[in-house]
Amino acid sequence: MARKRERFERIDVPRGGPHRNLIGAVVCVAVFAVAALVVYLVWNRVRLESRLGDANLDDALAAQDAEVVPDGGYVASTDEFECVLLLTADGLEDGATLSAAQILSVNRTQGTAVLANVPVEAKVTVDEEPTTLAELFSSSGYAACVAPLSSAANVSFDHVIVATGDVIEEAAGLAGLSPSELIRSASGLLSKLRTDLDAQGLLSLAETLSDIGVANLATAEATLVAETTTDEAGNATETGYQVIDRAQLGVALGLLVPAA
Repeated sequence: MARKRERFERIDVPRGGPHRNLIGAVVCVAVFAVAALVVYLVWNRVRLESRLGDANLDDALAAQDAEVVPDGGYVASTDEFECVLLLTADGLEDGATLSAAQILSVNRTQGTAVLANVPVEAKVTVDEEPTTLAELFSSSGYAACVAPLSSAANVSFDHVIVATGDVIEEAAGLAGLSPSELIRSASGLLSKLRTDLDAQGLLSLAETLSDIGVANLATAEATLVAETTTDEAGNATETGYQVIDRAQLGVALGLLVPAA
C-alpha cells in the first residue's frame, strides 16, 4: 500500500501577510532616509548624486487642485493628515514602465497610517483627454502623473517618492556597511530615487512611521469601477476606462468619514 506523503512547512521562507507590502514601503523610506542623511552629512553632493528636492515634483504638487469632498454621506475628516504618493517603475526617464502606485496616508492626529494600492490602469485626465496612469507615466514622466492622479483619486498629495523596482533589494544590502562603503553605495542607490523631500524631510517621514509602529499600519486597495456615459435616452454605455471609486478610497485612507 502506498504511503501517504507527509507535508512539511518551510520555516526559512518568508511568508506573505497583510502588512508585507506596507512594511516593504516603510523599510524603503527608512533606508532612503538614513542613506540620504549619511551622504548629506559626510558628502555634500547629495543633491547632485540623487534627485532629492526635485523641482519638477515641487511644481507638480503645486499644480494640484483643491481636494473635493464627494457626495454620498461623507465629509472630510478633521484629523491632520500627511499623504505621500509612492510610484515604482523600471526606470525614471520618459518611456519607463510604471509597475506600482501607492498612496501612504499618515494620520498624525490618531498616530496611524494606511497604504493603499492604486491600480496603474486607473483612468486619469490630462487637458480633458482620457488616458491611464501607466500610459501617462510612460509618455510624459513621473511629474506629469501627480496632479491628474490627485484629481482622479480625490487626494491632495503632500509629497511624492519615485523609485525603481530594485531599490528595496539594494537598500537591504546597505546593512552592515562601513561609513565609507555606505557613502559609495548610498549615492548610487539615491540616484534611483526622485522626491520633493530633502534628506531631512525623508528622515522626518521615516521617524514618523517608526513612531507609529507596524501595529498601527494598515493596507487597502483602491477599487476601480467601469466608467459609463448615458445618452439622451438614458442608455448607459461603458467607455472602456476604469475610474477610481473616490469615496471608497477616501474612507479607506481615513480622509473621509460618515456625515453626522
